[in-house]
Amino acid sequence: MKIIVLSQTKYKENDVIYDAISETENVSFKAYRGQDSKSQYLWLNNPLTIAEVEFADRRYKHPTLKEAKLISSPMTDKKSLEYFYCLNVVTEIANKMFQTEERYVLFKDIEESINALKEKEDYLMVMLILLARAIKASGAELEVNSCVFCGAKTDIVAFSFADGGFVCRNCASDSVVADLTPLQMKLIRYIFKSPDYSCKASDMFSKEDKITILKHLSEYIYDEVGVSISSIQTLYK
Repeated sequence: MKIIVLSQTKYKENDVIYDAISETENVSFKAYRGQDSKSQYLWLNNPLTIAEVEFADRRYKHPTLKEAKLISSPMTDKKSLEYFYCLNVVTEIANKMFQTEERYVLFKDIEESINALKEKEDYLMVMLILLARAIKASGAELEVNSCVFCGAKTDIVAFSFADGGFVCRNCASDSVVADLTPLQMKLIRYIFKSPDYSCKASDMFSKEDKITILKHLSEYIYDEVGVSISSIQTLYK
């Protein structure tokens, strides 16, 4: 079974309970002496480590680890501070935005975003795409294809986070906050429609545009999902 480790908790002496996700479910398991400096699986203690694991027995709440093979660890190479800040954001999104039994829905996106970060893709763009995917998965998706009020696909003049999407000229009113530039609105559509994390259109948008949308999405998640992804602030301070 392929898993991504999200967190770990010390259990008894050097034993560890790991909270992880697979492609189909949340997985909690125990490793004897997992925090022992001589443990062959010490690398499992790094959050967002991807591994192939096998359990001795799955009849219990926390099955015991029988064997593990490292696929990749985000901590193996020397990276920039921004890279490690992004890893904190990824972990916080998974742990805060979804109930424990639902976290697995982000398995593919967590794996792909980590790989993109390792390949030195645009850090901010990768985080924007991941946030867009997480917002979709949470059920708080924004309308980025047409006017949120009438469904018109042309003459779009604003984007309203309060109303949930694009707004056309006919539906715009004084109550609609139109504080995004046309390019920033294009960026919102791009991240929600992007098929992958390759960030091919990254150069079209400035760092300031990406940070602006990052802040807006963070506020939107707080308003709609009820959680604060505090580590996002490290990306633009």
